[in-house]
Amino acid sequence: MKIALLGPTGQVGQSSHPDPNPQPLTTAESFTPEQQARLTTKSLDLVNCSTDDLIPILTNIDIVISALNGPALAAQSKVQDAAATTGVKRFYPSEYGMHHVYQPPGEEYGLIHPTWMSKITSTEPCLHHPSITSGQMTYTLICSGDLYNQPRETTWCPWTNPTLSSYTLYIVGNPDAKIDFTHTDDLAAFIVETIRHPELSENKELNFVNDTVSYAEIADMLERFSGREVKKVVYPMEVLDQVMRDKGSVPEEVRAGGSFADDFWILVRGMQGQGSFVRPKGMVHNGVFGGVGVKRVEGYLEGLFGGCK
Repeated sequence: MKIALLGPTGQVGQSSHPDPNPQPLTTAESFTPEQQARLTTKSLDLVNCSTDDLIPILTNIDIVISALNGPALAAQSKVQDAAATTGVKRFYPSEYGMHHVYQPPGEEYGLIHPTWMSKITSTEPCLHHPSITSGQMTYTLICSGDLYNQPRETTWCPWTNPTLSSYTLYIVGNPDAKIDFTHTDDLAAFIVETIRHPELSENKELNFVNDTVSYAEIADMLERFSGREVKKVVYPMEVLDQVMRDKGSVPEEVRAGGSFADDFWILVRGMQGQGSFVRPKGMVHNGVFGGVGVKRVEGYLEGLFGGCK
């Protein structure tokens, strides 16, 4: 089986899985020499390349997994066109998240943030691609909770840096609201299981969640395991409404804290503070496949800080 992974340098794309066969979501450096001998990497400008440029790369490929983000998301359609031409059997559009509709106070309409909208508009054509509707190709769409181990997101996931002398968690709305969280390594392991069991993942949207906890609980756990001060800064829900009207009103202390737009960060936190960042139990598919570890947030934090009190 040959797998093509698009976007292996991102926070999702470089997540690792300990089982060596197969290992589609990992960086080249984490492979054994034997695995590296079977790995081929290619650099390509997906935004500006043509479908014809992609055909030689996807020839003899069985599965395409997209972990693209940003402007490259728009390239998924031509990647799938090339994949259909070369006979790829399974396509994984880039998802790995949860979308929400923001409803302004007192309004009957809803709004979708451009970050979520870009995922939606890039995914829909993939799911309705002629190769899918004809049965030539199948798809698997993988969704998740909030990815809680993103070291690049210093405001989003401050606990990923165990060297800080203290921690501040910025919360919008109710700090006791439950939130679905997902660890990227377990998400990668879940994807591996969907590959191992193609009959269970064929033409399916599957959601993987590690834990469902609140920021108040995370603050308590972080304080307990790090032995350091953990401060909670709780913004009222009105901050979300204000920022959605005026992006410039994002509080100064949470600006430029990561790779996502500041207003998107506020929106996600606001949806979480409303208690809407939790999927119904019937829409979580952890139990469909065996062999997937589930790192709880508590165990993750304990391991990160060495169990110190």
